[in-house]
Amino acid sequence: MKAHLTAEQVREDFLSFFREKGHEIVPSDSLVPHNDPTLLFTNAGMNQFKDVFLGEGTRPYLRAADTQKCLRVSGKHNDLEEVGFDTYHHTLFEMLGNWSFGDYFKKEAIRWAWELLTERWGLDGGRLYATVHEGDARLGLDADHEAAGFWKSETTIAQDHILYCRSKDNFWMMGDTGPCGPCSEIHVDLRSDEERARVDGKTLVNSDDPRVMEIWNLVFIQYNALGDGTLQPLKAKHVDTGMGFERMVAVLQGKKSNYDTDLFRPILDGAAALSPRADIRAYDDLDIASEVERDRVRVAMRVIADHVRTISFAVADGVMPGNAGRGYVIRRILRRAVRFGYQTLGLHEPFLYRLSETVISLMGAQFPELVRNRAYIERVIRAEEESFLETLGTGIQFFDRVVPYVAALAGGESTESVSARLAGDRSTLDLLDKAYADTTDRPAIMKRFLDTAGRRDLPGEVAFLLHDTYGFPVDLTQLMAREVGFGVDMARYDALMKGQKDRARAAANFRIDQSSTDEWSVVSAGEDSVFVGYDRSRVDGASIRAMRTTGGNGETRHEVILDETPFYAESGGQVGDTGTLTVGDETLTVLDVQKRQGRLVHVVDRLPSNPDAPVVAEVDTARLARIRKHHTVTHLMHSALRRILGKHVAQKGSLVAPDHLRFDFSHFERVTPDELRAVEEMVNRTIQRNIERREDRDVPLQEALDRGATALFGEKYQERVRMITFDPEYSVELCGGIHVEATGEIGVFRFVSEGSVAAGVRRVTAVAGEDAVRHLHGELDELHRVRGQFRSLQRPSDEEVADLIEQNRRLQKELEDVRIGALASRLEAFIGSAVEVAGARLVTGRLDGVDMNGLRVLGEQLRERLGAGSVGVLGSVDPDGTKAYLVVSVADDLVAKGVQAGRIIGTLAKIVGGGGGGRPTLATAGGKEPAKLGQALSETAAVIAAAMG
Repeated sequence: MKAHLTAEQVREDFLSFFREKGHEIVPSDSLVPHNDPTLLFTNAGMNQFKDVFLGEGTRPYLRAADTQKCLRVSGKHNDLEEVGFDTYHHTLFEMLGNWSFGDYFKKEAIRWAWELLTERWGLDGGRLYATVHEGDARLGLDADHEAAGFWKSETTIAQDHILYCRSKDNFWMMGDTGPCGPCSEIHVDLRSDEERARVDGKTLVNSDDPRVMEIWNLVFIQYNALGDGTLQPLKAKHVDTGMGFERMVAVLQGKKSNYDTDLFRPILDGAAALSPRADIRAYDDLDIASEVERDRVRVAMRVIADHVRTISFAVADGVMPGNAGRGYVIRRILRRAVRFGYQTLGLHEPFLYRLSETVISLMGAQFPELVRNRAYIERVIRAEEESFLETLGTGIQFFDRVVPYVAALAGGESTESVSARLAGDRSTLDLLDKAYADTTDRPAIMKRFLDTAGRRDLPGEVAFLLHDTYGFPVDLTQLMAREVGFGVDMARYDALMKGQKDRARAAANFRIDQSSTDEWSVVSAGEDSVFVGYDRSRVDGASIRAMRTTGGNGETRHEVILDETPFYAESGGQVGDTGTLTVGDETLTVLDVQKRQGRLVHVVDRLPSNPDAPVVAEVDTARLARIRKHHTVTHLMHSALRRILGKHVAQKGSLVAPDHLRFDFSHFERVTPDELRAVEEMVNRTIQRNIERREDRDVPLQEALDRGATALFGEKYQERVRMITFDPEYSVELCGGIHVEATGEIGVFRFVSEGSVAAGVRRVTAVAGEDAVRHLHGELDELHRVRGQFRSLQRPSDEEVADLIEQNRRLQKELEDVRIGALASRLEAFIGSAVEVAGARLVTGRLDGVDMNGLRVLGEQLRERLGAGSVGVLGSVDPDGTKAYLVVSVADDLVAKGVQAGRIIGTLAKIVGGGGGGRPTLATAGGKEPAKLGQALSETAAVIAAAMG
């Protein structure tokens, strides 16, 4: 085999080899598939060429090669559960591939594959096996003797290493219909010569043996699968190959594990370096006696190394951790990694964002988007880590409280005995009260919990609380349960999730009252609900098709359906129109318009006395003009946010009303005042340009996407859509709402507020037109009132305010210093009561009424006074009596012996129902059970003795 190659050299060798064979070297496509809202992530090298295979697109070349970043975490290709537990599955991986679009076919693909593997890279041909399709009567196909023949004529492979295999392994299909064809896989036998002599390698091909594994798949696309199950030969035949880069690097570097290669080792050792555990020095340098614990640590490190790669690449391609779609996948992966770091490596502070720098250093040369987005990647990851760490410790404690009871039942303890112990465990029962929130009957709660636990399952109610309150994705809870030998009652969990979604849906739709069974009174026959509001705000001579009075949600509603209407029904965030319906001589007020099962329902103040009369339907145009401004400026603002903050910004919700707009979007941190001003200025410049609206109706969806229209992932669109464009380079969106004719009509735009509505989701409110002018006048009036409160107007108001704030801050600090000084005098009394525990001097004390910051200062002072060989533990209950605080200090010489403040505080924090962390020398914790602070302090000696032992 060729001398040791680095991963970069392997990648470059592959691309150079196919460049020499006349291939165009193309860049990797994004992990986020272009113009394909149905696909979560790019999961194969062929994704970017899908249109060519379908006959819907072309390329200016007939041969291509690339390395494609791929992500497989859901659906058919889901490697997430295996990641870390074995040494070759990954969520993110590179797929090296070469492609022929109607050019060369089986002969060249097979010959070049063999040439690269055996001649360029020097692999032993005697260790390689080639599989070909054995045929399939169901598909009407004979065995692929053509491919087998080329393996014989174009290579030197041993004849008995050419294996015929079934369709499951050797026939590739894009879907139930579409391009497909047989494939030929290349497998390598990595076993020792002795093992190969004992067991023939061909018996292990396609047997999930990691020592005899597939390294390259050559797909020959030569058929089109029809809906009736038959195959039709293609006029143009294609080649699509895929080589797992990480596996190939491991083979060429002589490693048994992908994680032992230079693609992963720097990340693994980086994780070890960040761990506060003294017994973890590097991936292969663990001072841990227990083999089980060593394996547990290495699994955690592998999970972290794999996941931080995935997260870094996804964020670089614009995916924000969130609660749906792609964002939720990345959030799950990130939280999975954080949990492994927290529980196994002792990483209680954000750490993944620091490892992302190693990922960028390793892979930035090939994937420059990592380098371009370096600071952004770190900020996004850190913000998400901080958010999860706020609840992770408490969630783990809840899990740890519940599991022993499940384990006791699984171990054979009687239900009566376990029930008796549980009845005396008030802390656990308090948590179960939250999980079983549908009842306040504790005996019933205990029975339900123990019934489920008796089946070796964590109750669905517990999994749901971990998800809903502590942010644990359910697959993370399943993993934690599996680690201790249990399952999760997913049927109950799914039922609770469905109930929550149903309640949310019902709350969102309460105004529509879709549950009403009141029947419509038919007034006239014919087509109804034809919307003409894009072109007219008034319709003369309309007809009422149906009407009714219905009761729901404690109110009576009068509803009318017309044959055609200019009224816009609430949808896409835009509120429904109001106005009047003049029916004969009677005028009805339109209060709202809603869509219901495809019909446009006008909510009116009363039903007409003569419904057969002709109707004049007229929209309140003054109100609609204000709505139009706010809707158009929402589009302009969305585009500006993406330009200023980044392409990760995606709409998560909106409201377009006459007097304001509200817009929710994905973003990982507060939008700064400078960023808001930049967005505001960009929008107002666009308004001043007075750009005319371009409206395209009835456009095929794919054409709209190809023209750059913004489509939301997961949104369901009709086959034909409406496009609104105010500048092809600035704002092109799929939208059914009402807009201004030109941006100049908007007048002026102004932000009102910015804040958070959920992890990774920000909300802005803003105003436009005359509403913005009124808001600006209000701000000026407020400024004038504030300035009037100062004695002198010679200095700017902001300087006067800054002086007052600084004066107040200074006085507060002086007061706190006096208070801390008074409390510090009590430290001497605590020191005088020191006791010796296992060779260490232990000082404990209680100082109620001190907050966390104050207790930390006192802990630092105590550490300085105690000196070598000492441990200090202080506790406090906050002034309102709702929280307990703890601080632990450890002398440097004891830290060197393995005694760490973080571990001690972790044990004590559990007693007071909380969590914490910090440095080996000083750590703090907070808890929700202040009544147990005395118990925590009294148990300190035992905890220190265990730590010293």
